[in-house]
Amino acid sequence: MNAPCDPALLKPALRGAAAEAVEAWRVRPESIRLSSRALGWGPLNIERREIEPASDFLPGGTTEHMIFVNLADHHMVCESDGEIIEGQYAAGHVGVHPSHTPVRWEWDTRLNFLLMTLDPAFLDRVARETFGQDGTTVELAFSEGKHDPAISNIASALLREALSGDVGNRMLAESLANVLAVHLIRHYAGRPARASAELSAIPTRAVSQAVRFIHANYARELSLADIGVAARLSSFHLTRVFKKAMGVSPHQYLVQVRVNSARALLTSGAGRQSLAEVAAAVGFSDQSHLTRQFKRVLGLTPKQVRL
Repeated sequence: MNAPCDPALLKPALRGAAAEAVEAWRVRPESIRLSSRALGWGPLNIERREIEPASDFLPGGTTEHMIFVNLADHHMVCESDGEIIEGQYAAGHVGVHPSHTPVRWEWDTRLNFLLMTLDPAFLDRVARETFGQDGTTVELAFSEGKHDPAISNIASALLREALSGDVGNRMLAESLANVLAVHLIRHYAGRPARASAELSAIPTRAVSQAVRFIHANYARELSLADIGVAARLSSFHLTRVFKKAMGVSPHQYLVQVRVNSARALLTSGAGRQSLAEVAAAVGFSDQSHLTRQFKRVLGLTPKQVRL
């Protein structure tokens, strides 16, 4: 039987604590059951973790912002930024823990949760590009036990991509990172943010430039930032105006272009290239990635359309 958590034990441990922040993945790495880090997603990563009853103390916090989504009910006492919170948290509850913030947890029930980590520099860049907050460091508010369907949905989408293991899904992860960053700025930052009227305008020419860039470069590895540079838009605004104009996101459009190019190669004979060679020729990471996306877009496998 585990002893109950005692909030009185937490406060003294944090007083006068000073230490460097640590990378989140280095905290109890044995608890990680799935991680996206090997996929090279950049500023946003996701982990699924399971931890037995214990406690943790991070006097310098973590180098990344941490966003938790509970997968099972649990009881926890948490202290951060001078506040002690004790509660019974349900599956689906969300927590936001800002980077470089001392935190201590103690829990007497088994934990099962998703952990998203977001690079603070990326969040600051989105604040500058999307909301015109030049020179501003975004200060997130500590939050625990909230219902936030937007964060839960982003975590679910990232988890599906991590489970598929496709390195080629980096652009989708980058798109979700932008969506998450904007959501955090709007709902968890110290002051509400609104996009400027200038940035909110829909530049049709920029969408055309993005489309031309995708068609000219689909066969190589592309990031959302690459397309944004070509269109002269931030990644967030590119995604928004592109979807409004084209009906699909830049990532979805890129996949469609690659699939249609692969179909053209397959139906023309293409010198009897192998499926792996066709996949590489149109920008997919491997044959299995080609097959999955081919079936998702066309409802057929590459072998079914090959002449």
